Amino acid sequence: MPRTGQRLTRLDPASAPAMLVVAAVTAMAAISDGAHAEIFPITPGTADRIQVLIDEVAADGDEIVLLAGDHTVASALDLRGRSILLRGELDRGGAPISRLVGQGATGVLVCRSGETASTVIADLVVTGGDIDLGAGLLVNDASPTIRGVRFQSNRASVFGGGVGVFGSASAPRFEGCVFADNRADLVGGGCLNGTDASPVYRDCFWIDNECGLYGRAMYNQIGSLPTLEAAQVVGCCEVVPPESFMDGGANEIEPTCSSCRADLNCYSGVGSADLGLLLGAFGTGLESYDLDGDGVVGGSDIGALVAQWGACPE
Repeated sequence: MPRTGQRLTRLDPASAPAMLVVAAVTAMAAISDGAHAEIFPITPGTADRIQVLIDEVAADGDEIVLLAGDHTVASALDLRGRSILLRGELDRGGAPISRLVGQGATGVLVCRSGETASTVIADLVVTGGDIDLGAGLLVNDASPTIRGVRFQSNRASVFGGGVGVFGSASAPRFEGCVFADNRADLVGGGCLNGTDASPVYRDCFWIDNECGLYGRAMYNQIGSLPTLEAAQVVGCCEVVPPESFMDGGANEIEPTCSSCRADLNCYSGVGSADLGLLLGAFGTGLESYDLDGDGVVGGSDIGALVAQWGACPE
């Protein structure tokens, strides 16, 4: 028997008029096609209704639409591996006007059940996350598609204020996303990409993110394999280590600050950590580490780094 959207009326009576329309449309589609996806509109309010839909109602191929306004999150929404579209609404200018707002000590979104590219999160503002890892979105051994999402004003006490990506099976794709005003108390204010993770960031924008140590826009742990394409990062020395990503082209990223070239970890001074990064690049042609500009990272670059040892000039 064809599934209908009428079940949602028990979860959200305010959506009944809209769901009657959806039920009629999907029933017609079922007659002609024998199969169809359902659309579940959710009015602003507490986000536990969204989790109920994900857990008990929505099936693969379905769409959950968060109508314009604030949807408050007391416990991180878990996509549970479902191949669904979770999206918001846009204003006339194309900006998202549906917000997932963290309340208290919680993350906002979690993908940790082997989600694939068919799990899509789109057209939302994700804000108010406050937890240790991945306050806006935590991805662990999963590869969802994140499209047109603005991660703003989230805070992680450890890594990944906006987004934290962990696990060798993690290859999420971020398209047209914005990372603004997020903070990590340690590293990766906007994004943290963990060892062996291989996320793709395409046409994304970073501005005004902060961290306690380094990697205001992005920190890439050793062995991570992120790809950046048509990415724009406001400020210098925001992605750490510099050149720690696959360059897909058309990026606007200033890897180091001209006033302190040897500050490779962007920690406002030159010290042993910077020397370690340079030694790791020894013998390569990585431009950011080639402090003397002779085309290869070598002994003379160590000398140039030692000459800048100490605090960077104001």
